[in-house]
Amino acid sequence: MLLLMAERDTWGVVVDQIGSPIWAPGLAPALWGLIAKEGSGTFHHSDAGVASWYDFAVAIQDNALAAGLLAHAITIYPLTTSDYPTTARRPAFSLLDCIATRSLLDDGHTHLRVNLRRKLEREKMRG
Repeated sequence: MLLLMAERDTWGVVVDQIGSPIWAPGLAPALWGLIAKEGSGTFHHSDAGVASWYDFAVAIQDNALAAGLLAHAITIYPLTTSDYPTTARRPAFSLLDCIATRSLLDDGHTHLRVNLRRKLEREKMRG
């Protein structure tokens, strides 16, 4: 997304697909926790919070600007799924039920915006 934002003046992003992105380094501790607790069965994990792809793109731009990873803001405008046809069908609502995971691990999960900032801080350090 950062590359697209750096290359374009405007960008349309789908607003009617809701989910909760997850950062892989945030997933690893949950997996290790499930192993340590000898969890069996099906467990789900995602970052806390919900966002459309549009919301997520706006958050990425806001945080990337604050971190100095983007030189300037672009116009991000919302699109509907029907405005952005793809061969793959995407669900409109794809949140996972993480209650069993949270209960077994007895901890909260990190909000997607916190992990987004962490990811962008790493990108900034990489140069």
